[in-house]
Amino acid sequence: MSTDVFEDRILYPLEHTSKRYYALLAIFSLGTVLFLLAWAYQLNAGVWAVTGIGDWGISAGVPWGLYIGGFVWWVGLAHGGIAISAAVRVIDIDRFAPIARVSEILTVLALSMAAFNIVLSMGRPDRIFNTILWWPATVHHSPLAWDIAVITLYLVLSLTYLCLSLRAEIAAFRHRLPTVFSPLYSMLTIGYSKSEDEKIEQILWWLAVAILALVPLLSGGVVPWLFSLIAAQPAWYGAAAGAAMLTESLTSALAGVIIITAIFRYAYDWEDVIEDRIFRDLAVVLAFLSLATIWFTMHDILTGLYTAPANIGALTGAMLELPFFWLAVVGLVVSVVALFLMIGWPDRFFSIPALVAISVILSVTILNKKVMFIVEGLMFPTAPPLTNLYPSGSYSPTLLEWWLFIGTIVLLGFGFLIATKVIPMVELDPEEVN
Repeated sequence: MSTDVFEDRILYPLEHTSKRYYALLAIFSLGTVLFLLAWAYQLNAGVWAVTGIGDWGISAGVPWGLYIGGFVWWVGLAHGGIAISAAVRVIDIDRFAPIARVSEILTVLALSMAAFNIVLSMGRPDRIFNTILWWPATVHHSPLAWDIAVITLYLVLSLTYLCLSLRAEIAAFRHRLPTVFSPLYSMLTIGYSKSEDEKIEQILWWLAVAILALVPLLSGGVVPWLFSLIAAQPAWYGAAAGAAMLTESLTSALAGVIIITAIFRYAYDWEDVIEDRIFRDLAVVLAFLSLATIWFTMHDILTGLYTAPANIGALTGAMLELPFFWLAVVGLVVSVVALFLMIGWPDRFFSIPALVAISVILSVTILNKKVMFIVEGLMFPTAPPLTNLYPSGSYSPTLLEWWLFIGTIVLLGFGFLIATKVIPMVELDPEEVN
């Protein structure tokens, strides 16, 4: 494909708008309005009045549920998404370049949704501002204060990375971009000169290195440490918690990138831009990440049952009785088997629709595991001897909780629809502009 043809294909969504796009925009706009109405209802009624969460301890409630489980899931998506883009730049894997921009936008939107889930869980938006304003004090007793710090750090890095990578592109293709967004383009390219391109590339490379270093530190370190170092919740303890959470994060992120990339490929007929071999390679990585997720799940079960401390053994036994746990196991096993069939016999079993279906199953499975992880740690709140004082908690998400969480997915889709009309969704080379 010639350079001019490639540019035309990538810039086509910015220069033309189809009826199908307007239909999707209307659907996602309606979903966003319904989400805001549901959120307004929760704000008016009170978070504990309309959700399944409640008081801890003697009231046998669970103070965190789907919202915080969703927060952990979104953070994992974000960490894995930016790691994919950073790895493309650092290792210089040209064949994965078409999915780098999608990964970057997924990171920014996923971090925003993670923050939104914290706001939903807190009940009132002003509480998150109190947490930020009094961070030096709240950080000593609130895990969410650390979560806010992690989200802020990653959001700043991700936005900086994305904006810097766009400067040369916007300057080169400004004449073909929508004029309605001219103020935004002017802000992104303020002070731009072509002489800065080499320096920006160096900055981006080092930013990518820093991001890759922070992914295991945050997604496999700080976030799981916030849970596993709290002795009062034995269900959260685990020496392998960090590695397990990092693996699950990368699995769900890669699945998300596959889903979104396949949607763009189908919507804009980018079969020659995002080739089949990219999806085949992603399937191999996804297969081994999913296999590692199964390994860590087996690790939790084995160490939780075989001569484990009484409280850990009881919690593991209770987990094995949950139908949602076995749904997660089935989802992982089915996905791994299907992926390795695709790898071993691609001519017979590989197809992009099937890979997307497996990615959806894995995304839902990881979300299920994240919610179970949060809830189990709060259903059995204290280590002996205090367990004799508190009954086991109970939790079941309400329809409102489900809709608000699904609403965050709708918001992510709405964000991608807007981004499609603002910036190229595949990185272009400004040096090749005629």
